[in-house]
Amino acid sequence: MYSVSLALYYLAALGCIFMAARYLFGSLPTNYHKDMVQKAGIEMPEIFETILMAHGRALGAALLASGVSIYLFADMIELDSNFIVRLRPVLVGLIIGMPITVYTKRLEEQTGVQTPWRVSVVLLAVLMAGFGFSFM
Repeated sequence: MYSVSLALYYLAALGCIFMAARYLFGSLPTNYHKDMVQKAGIEMPEIFETILMAHGRALGAALLASGVSIYLFADMIELDSNFIVRLRPVLVGLIIGMPITVYTKRLEEQTGVQTPWRVSVVLLAVLMAGFGFSFM
């Protein structure tokens, strides 16, 4: 099950890096940002687009750092690794994933516009499964 654990950790790292690429290289603000502003009945000013782009690029950098960290920490795990070594990739995921999940879910509830918090939940679940399999 060691190989399954590593595969799950690597999958979560790849998912995190994929999301990073979306925010680093994709168009910002995203459609859901635009939908929220439109739903509020206002037009998005240019400065607001600039602010969202800056925040999105910073989020992309944080996601990239987290994805690379998850990969590197997972790569250090060996069959006889202790609890803390096995937990490191999960901790990185929790540090970035929990705020993204909580705050974007709350934003969705407040605006009625679908946000990407579900991606974060899936990546956290994959990390937790990898952690569980690391002990089998």
